[in-house]
Amino acid sequence: MIKENIKKLQSLMKEKGIDIYIIPTSDFHQSEYVGEYFKGRKFLSGFTGSAGTLVVTLDKAYLWTDGRYFIQAQQQLEGSDIILMKMAMPNVPTIKEFLDQNADKTVGFDGRVMSYKDVCQYKNKLITNIDLVDEIWSNRPSISHQPAYLYDEKYCGESRVSKLKRIREAMNDCDYHIITSLDDIAWLFNIRGNDVACNPVVLAYSLISKNDATLYVLDGVIDKKMQDILKEDGIIVKAYNDIYEDVKSLQGKVLLDDLLVNYQICSNLNCEIVKMTNPTQYFKAIKNETEINATKNAHLKDGVAMTKFMYWLKTNVGKIDLDEVIISDKLEEFRKEQADFYDLSFDTICGYKENAALMHYKALPEKCAKVTDEGMLLIDSGGQYIDGTIDTTRTFVLGEISDIERRDFTVALKALLRLQAAHFVAGTTGPNLDILARGIVYEYNLDYRCGTGHGVGHFLNVHEGPNGFRPKDRPGSAPMCAFEPGMITTNEPGIYIEGSHGVRHENEMLCVEITNNEYGQFLKFEPITYVPFDLDGLDLKLLSDHEIKQINEYQQFVYDKISPYLTNEEKTWLQDNLLIK
Repeated sequence: MIKENIKKLQSLMKEKGIDIYIIPTSDFHQSEYVGEYFKGRKFLSGFTGSAGTLVVTLDKAYLWTDGRYFIQAQQQLEGSDIILMKMAMPNVPTIKEFLDQNADKTVGFDGRVMSYKDVCQYKNKLITNIDLVDEIWSNRPSISHQPAYLYDEKYCGESRVSKLKRIREAMNDCDYHIITSLDDIAWLFNIRGNDVACNPVVLAYSLISKNDATLYVLDGVIDKKMQDILKEDGIIVKAYNDIYEDVKSLQGKVLLDDLLVNYQICSNLNCEIVKMTNPTQYFKAIKNETEINATKNAHLKDGVAMTKFMYWLKTNVGKIDLDEVIISDKLEEFRKEQADFYDLSFDTICGYKENAALMHYKALPEKCAKVTDEGMLLIDSGGQYIDGTIDTTRTFVLGEISDIERRDFTVALKALLRLQAAHFVAGTTGPNLDILARGIVYEYNLDYRCGTGHGVGHFLNVHEGPNGFRPKDRPGSAPMCAFEPGMITTNEPGIYIEGSHGVRHENEMLCVEITNNEYGQFLKFEPITYVPFDLDGLDLKLLSDHEIKQINEYQQFVYDKISPYLTNEEKTWLQDNLLIK
């Protein structure tokens, strides 16, 4: 089917005079996670990862993806004749370099799913308004248009009127600001929805002037009552696709983020474009006191669910039939027992033994591993609660493990502890701090092909910028900002050995101030994940006395938080397995 669909696409390309056709992983809003309607790359390639771009020529097909997905893509592309392009690896051109090498070729794409910034780099002749995927995908799902709802100020801590005031101040002398990224819109207007699985966002565009604001949504998404409330705050609701016509008549200066606004919208503008990272990106990254307290409460609930699950897993493995899907479903059951649980924050990654080496592995009922009382099980998971978004990883030891597995388990935890303990001065960015975690992994001549951490939304997307940890900024992405008090960032170093095992430990951390003195403002991280580590994987010979103290202090901190919500049996078990003696 994959080969057949690629051939159909190539035939259509020939008809339309297109030499190269690009299908990114994107929607009309440059989202990382997309609704079913927008999964054309998955449909055509069979690759299910959340990041990747399919580039089809008249006689070949290529898939670019990053290091998180090399193993998975290799497996899923097998037999498809699609060539895997491993991003950032030696002798692998970027998509732009590939197009530059074929500068005499005509390139086609749907301009609504490509960012303005990306397209402006291309030197080829372009055909930008053609959705060939739609012509091939006969049973394509319809575009989602679930009802939107208002997000209560008791959780978010700031009114949409106040947020709009801040945005208008940040617009400076610009007359308009176009925002199309879904999490920015949800945050700014205090609305949420269900148009993307695990991401409580609404498919919407927005246009903000100095005096009013317009929300563009699909029919029936915002009801009359909600429209009236928004109108009181100076917000007009219009039809989703009207933005493409409305922007044609704008005059003066228009502020937009060319990484996040699609090419079709920008090409319709007839005025001056001022390119800048959306101010909302920075504003929403700094959580206010209400959001911080709400998020900590969500973490408490999720920590209780995770610990109950840990007790269930460790006391049942080897006694009952288990596989990766049964285990994932059981963890979801524990989360659903918690107040204000809304959804998962992403598809649970539950990888046993060698499957854990696939960073974004997804177990399926028809294809998953049986889990027994040996080896390691990596679970990266999270819940969406009305009061916060969670991302947590724990690696569980279920029985005998090798010395190498024990080493990797311990080294990854040492890396997490080192970064979590950092003290630093204001102005420090993720690339400055990434080496604290990665450097410990480097000492063992190992590495991991991904960042060490990312920002987390507040009842929003589990991946959020502009804060994060990685060795350097990614080409084509917004630069990472300096850390500030109120930012929440994951800390998740790992080690992945193809065909053998994978280890990852992950906490979310809140940036807080230590002091402000003659040398500047000093900051540190406070862990807000309340889930014990499984100590059965540790090689104590690799730990210093200080690291043992760090682990025990964290474990006791977690116990004090969650133990009031555990049964007597769970508490007794946790006490027996809590500390390094």
